[in-house]
Amino acid sequence: MTSSSDAEANFKVVESFCKESQSEGVQLLCLPECFAFLGLGAQESIVFSQKLDGPLMSRYCTLAKTYALYISFGGFQENITDKKVCNAHVIVSPEGTIVDVYRKIHLFDVDVPNGMKFKESSFTQPGDKVVLSETPVGKLGVTVCYDLRFPELYGVLRRMGAEILLIPAAFTLKTGIAHWSVLLRARAIETQCFVLAAAQVGKHNVQRYRNETTKPPRESYGDACIIDPWGTVIARATVGKPGLVIAKLDLGLLSSIRTSMPTASHRRPDVYYAANSDKGRARDGAAQKATL
Repeated sequence: MTSSSDAEANFKVVESFCKESQSEGVQLLCLPECFAFLGLGAQESIVFSQKLDGPLMSRYCTLAKTYALYISFGGFQENITDKKVCNAHVIVSPEGTIVDVYRKIHLFDVDVPNGMKFKESSFTQPGDKVVLSETPVGKLGVTVCYDLRFPELYGVLRRMGAEILLIPAAFTLKTGIAHWSVLLRARAIETQCFVLAAAQVGKHNVQRYRNETTKPPRESYGDACIIDPWGTVIARATVGKPGLVIAKLDLGLLSSIRTSMPTASHRRPDVYYAANSDKGRARDGAAQKATL
């Protein structure tokens, strides 16, 4: 998807995906981060933001009901205050009901060498809860974009029972080229889960950037894909183009992989936490000596 600051145009694109999904027999449709709006800066996101029971999200919920789909709305600007939003990943049932909401925990505050600078925390309030959404499609580990770089979160989701990891994103071009695919495959392999990675792709708001700024348009990496628990990419988007990526998920394969290579039962938290505790004690001891 290539979202823009035209919220109505974005809605029409999502509706077209819903229609196509229904005709293809899809049960779960996953949309990328910023599916409803992607503007030129933080202030535009704040102005655009709405409550989850507001008119725009209600329209999106109606799409789920109309087309009888579970929909992962992968990153909506949820209004919190007049200065802050939450990056909310909303799971909606085929009845049009919001069944789970995950608010992005890890915020994208980076200065990419020879690339973009971005400070998501300047306008976004981080979440504080890990969310597993239990649906007839499977047990969904719900995350957003930059979370991908924090394997601890996905380990927790696996131990909570996750079978499918949802990782919607608007990855930058530079970081996407370097890290997107390898991180997605790593999360699939280490958790032995399916990964569904919806993505923004291409240049956004080209005409507005040309008319209103001297900056080049924001560009997203794309490469939406579906990965199985062995780390195999089983479906992938056409390079550089928006569109649906469809695959059938065989949870029997997941069970087989977890049985033949039972890594979850081989974890040694007793050793990991002991090592961390020992390191902490050693650090405290050094601090005490330094103050004597």
